Amino acid sequence: MESDYLTEPLWFVDEVEKTEHLKRIANVIDIKEYLLRLHKVLQRKDFKFKDETYTTAKIVLNTLKSILNFHTSYVIGNPVSISGDPDAVKIFNSVYKKGIYTKTDYQIVSDLYTYGNAFEYVYLQDGVIKSKIIANEDAYPVYDDNYNYVAFVEYWEDMESGHKNYIVYTPTLVQVYQDSVKISEDNNLSGLPIHYCMMDKTEYNFFGDSIMNDLMPIMNQIESLLSKLDDAITTLSLNPIGVSEGQRIDESIPKDIVGATINLEDGGSFKWVNAQMDYNNIKLLLDSLVQQLYAVAGVPASVIGQGNISNVSEISLKLLFSQTDNKAKQTVQVLKEGFYKRFEYFRKLLAIQGTVMSDEGYDSLDVTFSVNRPVDTQGLMKELKTQYDMGAISKQTIIDISPYTVDVSAEMKRIDAEHEEKPVKNDGEQVE
Repeated sequence: MESDYLTEPLWFVDEVEKTEHLKRIANVIDIKEYLLRLHKVLQRKDFKFKDETYTTAKIVLNTLKSILNFHTSYVIGNPVSISGDPDAVKIFNSVYKKGIYTKTDYQIVSDLYTYGNAFEYVYLQDGVIKSKIIANEDAYPVYDDNYNYVAFVEYWEDMESGHKNYIVYTPTLVQVYQDSVKISEDNNLSGLPIHYCMMDKTEYNFFGDSIMNDLMPIMNQIESLLSKLDDAITTLSLNPIGVSEGQRIDESIPKDIVGATINLEDGGSFKWVNAQMDYNNIKLLLDSLVQQLYAVAGVPASVIGQGNISNVSEISLKLLFSQTDNKAKQTVQVLKEGFYKRFEYFRKLLAIQGTVMSDEGYDSLDVTFSVNRPVDTQGLMKELKTQYDMGAISKQTIIDISPYTVDVSAEMKRIDAEHEEKPVKNDGEQVE
């Protein structure tokens, strides 16, 4: 039964004006602008130097974009594997392939790390099950007073025409409005858009918090420090001031003087003076900021060229990536919750197409993630072989874990096909 709130006319217009949505959307826009290189350091003002306007340095670094790409690829760079009943796995793998869900999964993880939330609507188009990733700045999930997820509004304003567009999702209907006038209405064959949210929450418990909110202030300070340091080197070190000691020289000394001679009074002197910067304090501050950046980001500094690895054993790699692994484990839990809801929608849409899946086959389905961590491949394969020889591990588990496996289901089929083909002797007799 629909919430009473949803029965009010044009309730969705008031929904998009709620404080929690306005604050979240404003934060999303701030992050988008930051990733478009609109950083705080660009607001630095120019100043007068030697009677001319000096354009201050405004150093913009895209380090955070690299950190986001690293985390996204770490979790979902290797496509997920669906396991369970062979017939059910075959059906779902077909859906994944036709709907290009490897790209969809990547977009979801990217949005999760960038904005703290991701929104996916599963639908049926021309006989193909697909997913639409709804932009964070357009997404308005609706929760009632009992914390139940009851509806979803996708809202944006056309910059050219000025029209306000709403797509309203309820458990049963999808309605399209333009400027509060209903344009179309269709049955909702799957369900409400799936709301993925990070475990770190904002002040509103329904929404996840982005790691970008922790990293941007640190990066702003690093950019400001580097820009000021660049100005200091240019103005104070590379442009020294000429100082004449003795009686005042009436004529000015040309600032571009090179290879000329200056005559001074007896006992007078002339020298160039520049500022001495406290190198150690500057380096200490900058190194501390960079260290905190990578600590908060949970990224090994060596991954993007900030350190060297002297020992690449499996133990060293695990220690090096321990923070990244912990963050990835949290993200995997969020993704699994959303993927299970996606599987429910798959099953509903497949039934509409005439493909009925048994409860036993559906319940057996699970999804496995293979993080994109560098591994000591030789050592890993030796350990797996030892366990297999001991009878302590199955062949399918080895295939699941192996870094060389792309599609577990397809690999198992190939192995079964090889076993069915019996070798033949030269005389044509089959070997038993």
